[in-house]
Amino acid sequence: MSIIYNAYNSYQVFINTFKHNIFKIKNENEKPINDVNTQLIEHTQTAEPCRSCTDFRTFSRIRRQEFSQTQVQPVSSTNNVNETKRLENQREDCPLDKDELGRSTWKLLHTIAATYSDEPSTEEQSNIQQFIRLLPKVYPCEICANDFAEILMYHPPDISSQKSFARWMCEVHNMINRKLEKPLFDCSKVNERWRDGWADGHCD
Repeated sequence: MSIIYNAYNSYQVFINTFKHNIFKIKNENEKPINDVNTQLIEHTQTAEPCRSCTDFRTFSRIRRQEFSQTQVQPVSSTNNVNETKRLENQREDCPLDKDELGRSTWKLLHTIAATYSDEPSTEEQSNIQQFIRLLPKVYPCEICANDFAEILMYHPPDISSQKSFARWMCEVHNMINRKLEKPLFDCSKVNERWRDGWADGHCD
């Protein structure tokens, strides 16, 4: 009887240890999928923070954490508040963060699409095709570039005409906005927004 009892106890210990290890592995593998900044923070824990890869507040928070780890003397709460306000009031003459880079890039891309030829030559089509294909390879935000490259795989650019290319650019921008839970743009008005100006004339 004691042999059976000891064997049973050993079995229970084995099962408990097995469950603990399984749950530990599962928890370690569970990471946010859609939280881009969370992924970037994890990456920057072992690498130099990338300003163009993160939004300004995330970048500033990482920098503040690095700064606080090197300090010995405590800092007053008043100084902390002032420092936070200073960092959040981002200057215009500083390197771009992820959000600023994204806004500037979309302005460039939409303007390129707006000025694309109505009847593009073979050379024009080839040039724009190469530009779009190479953009994610050189874009300074890796996660953003990967998202764009993935979209290109299942939704390649329509460069047959200006109207088609501008429409495609708007659709891609909306795909990114949907992922970021931002408002979507009415793509029927893309040329009014980026080429002709609004019908009410306030851009004239």
